Amino acid sequence: VVHGDKLGRQLGYATANIRLKHNRAPFTGIFAVRLHGEGEGFETGARNGVASLGVRPTVKAAGESPLLEVHLFDFSGELYGRHVRVEFLHKIRDEEKFSDLDTLKAKIAGDCEAARKILLETDNG
Repeated sequence: VVHGDKLGRQLGYATANIRLKHNRAPFTGIFAVRLHGEGEGFETGARNGVASLGVRPTVKAAGESPLLEVHLFDFSGELYGRHVRVEFLHKIRDEEKFSDLDTLKAKIAGDCEAARKILLETDNG
């Protein structure tokens, strides 16, 4: 987990920024995920969240390397420098470019709600 530009935190959705091994993502979009790790915050197992994998078209210029950003539900700890594994459970939607940050923030809220529902259904099997 690496430091980012803290935009997610400013929008109310802090993210763990995870550097990809390659400059291309095998797939892109917004996903319901589980983050697996060790140590503080993972005592009870994996953490549920929502992830964006892609080029962040609303805030970054075309041609930039893809980034994996994971927002964990009900988590406020620090993950910098830790090794984690992301389990992609369900694609919610494709990446989109929004006209402003308020529209992006509203869409993130909807993505979080969708991911929580998906994860609840997954847990209840």
